[in-house]
Amino acid sequence: MTETETIRRSLTRKDLAAARLRAAAGRMLGLNENELLALQQLSLAGRLTPSALGAQLRLTSGGTTALVHRLERSGHVTREAHPHDGRSTLLRLTSRSEEDATAAFAPLVSELERLAAELSDGDRAVVDGFLDRVADAAERHADAVARAADDRARAPLGDPVPGLWG
Repeated sequence: MTETETIRRSLTRKDLAAARLRAAAGRMLGLNENELLALQQLSLAGRLTPSALGAQLRLTSGGTTALVHRLERSGHVTREAHPHDGRSTLLRLTSRSEEDATAAFAPLVSELERLAAELSDGDRAVVDGFLDRVADAAERHADAVARAADDRARAPLGDPVPGLWG
């Protein structure tokens, strides 16, 4: 196995472990995958408009509305007035949701902090730069595959049958 294959394999193992962790945390919190992804997006951003959250998750406006209502009813998100746009609201995690997520993810976060602290300053800069480029590539490819899936969903389901009804 080449060095680049070894790195790619490690990144794949990390992605698979993150998916398993997300699924387990979702079960623990009583959330489906999209709901947990929404909480992760809000945690990363701090606050998002419902439309920005829906765009991140590639949901329709109806799907976003349903998701936000479920998260509000379950006590995971609240709405607050948008400071610059009176017609819009911002979503943010509730303190309960932050506490629940912390219980699920804090052990991993602590271990990652410890591992990063063990690196020299130079190594930390190299790893940070590499992982930033990996994240950019993953986001670009996720967007491309999502667009392809959207295009496929909009494609005609079959060929017309001329004269069948005429």
